[in-house]
Amino acid sequence: MKRYLSFFLLLLIPAFILFFKTKQSPPFTELTPIESEKSFVFLIYSTETPKTSEQNISSILEQKYENYRIILMETKNLNSSINTIKTMIAKENKSHLLTILSFEDESPTIECFQEVLHILKNDEIVIQLECNDWLAHNQVLTKLNQIYLSNNETWLTYSQFLEYPSYQKGSIDPYMKKMLRTRYNRKIPWLSSPLKIYYASLFKQIKTDPTFNYKKPLLPETLDLYFLPLAEYSKNHIRFIDDVLYVHNTNPQ
Repeated sequence: MKRYLSFFLLLLIPAFILFFKTKQSPPFTELTPIESEKSFVFLIYSTETPKTSEQNISSILEQKYENYRIILMETKNLNSSINTIKTMIAKENKSHLLTILSFEDESPTIECFQEVLHILKNDEIVIQLECNDWLAHNQVLTKLNQIYLSNNETWLTYSQFLEYPSYQKGSIDPYMKKMLRTRYNRKIPWLSSPLKIYYASLFKQIKTDPTFNYKKPLLPETLDLYFLPLAEYSKNHIRFIDDVLYVHNTNPQ
């Protein structure tokens, strides 16, 4: 009797194996992702210094990621750099990626900045890059794409950076993210980050503040105040990236 029972159990083993195989999910390679690439737009502007760094443009053109474009805010303090930028981009056969928006102001204002943000596509992710800073390596967009694709709850990001010319790590403290849920929104570290990354659609949901002077010059401190409502609205959806993604020039020439 035991011999027959053992023989019967041996016959059942292949059936169980076949059953569990049919219950498994198909291999990952057979799945078609809903979305594989985010669309990024570099918003390049000048604050106090008149010269756009060639390294700034080069670091963008060297990215191993193609779904991006560049918007350059041209004011009178950047006129001398425009031809250089056009030549650099043309040499790479990427002139179609560049949009130059001209303003009559001697230097950019918050109002100029606001006008540019309103013409962006809602699904574009803005990479707000000062003209004297540059990306740290050619995989920055690839990294950002992975982060934004992996979590729909990520709306705003900021990262670790290096200071130039010392090449020391920046002063952003990742542990400050514990403060994001507090009422002390002016201390949100995203606001003080030289590189701000966010969905264009988020900005468009922020109402114009009648008490704010939009004629103020485009300086780090005025930008912090300008973006305060956006940071407050999105404070539970801000993510710090511990990787070094850019170089912040603290001594532009």
